[in-house]
Amino acid sequence: MMIECPTNHQALPAIFDPHVPNNPALWAVFEGRHTGRAVVDDLERPKQCVVRTDATLTYASRNISRDFLTDAIEYYCRGEQVWLVHPLGETPGPTDSRVVPNIEFYDYDPDSAVLAEFRMRLPPGYSIRTIDMPLLQRCLWRDGMIFYCGSLENFLTNDLGLCMLNGEEIVVETYATALGSTYAEIGGITHEPYRGKGYMPTCIAHLIAALEQRGYHGYWSCEAKNLASAHVARKLGFAVEKPYEIWEYAAAR
Repeated sequence: MMIECPTNHQALPAIFDPHVPNNPALWAVFEGRHTGRAVVDDLERPKQCVVRTDATLTYASRNISRDFLTDAIEYYCRGEQVWLVHPLGETPGPTDSRVVPNIEFYDYDPDSAVLAEFRMRLPPGYSIRTIDMPLLQRCLWRDGMIFYCGSLENFLTNDLGLCMLNGEEIVVETYATALGSTYAEIGGITHEPYRGKGYMPTCIAHLIAALEQRGYHGYWSCEAKNLASAHVARKLGFAVEKPYEIWEYAAAR
């Protein structure tokens, strides 16, 4: 049996691995910062659950059966695509998917000399500014914030972003797009005229400091083929690096 369940059901977090890859997005749904859907095997005492965020990331609870996972993916795929976050060695979903290798990075020393040095590399005349609505309207990832956070207003209310500016010109955009129970997913983009100059780690180091002040640790993930993104994470001193997969399922027609 599979039943739709409110994502704020108090029993759900306990049946998920708190260290599942991309976990900030899952916990942001549980805590009501982002929206999503959940299906369970029992509404009163759920033992199996699959959660799909409105940004397509999909998570299976611990000890889930393959039959329940298959049924849940087929259920969500009725009109919606599904990106199943799949830790290596866990219960596999249906095989009609596109498998995308990913890497996650977490755990760093927030007081490390590496992060402190990057924060000091801000060039003369440049500044770090918290993203507000006028600045967000000029950002390259503006539409991405609507997709991942539901709306620009929800991003500004529940998430965090910093820009590096040269005067009023945007150099780097950095975002924490999912603030979970203890981790926040981070990422960013450098505007084309400034690429290749090493500005991204400086802005991310400032974002990490801002997150730590709010009680969150930065979490980084990217596709395994995105060598530039992985290189930035390693430069910033993330201590744990683990592979996982995203299994992408197209919406049924």
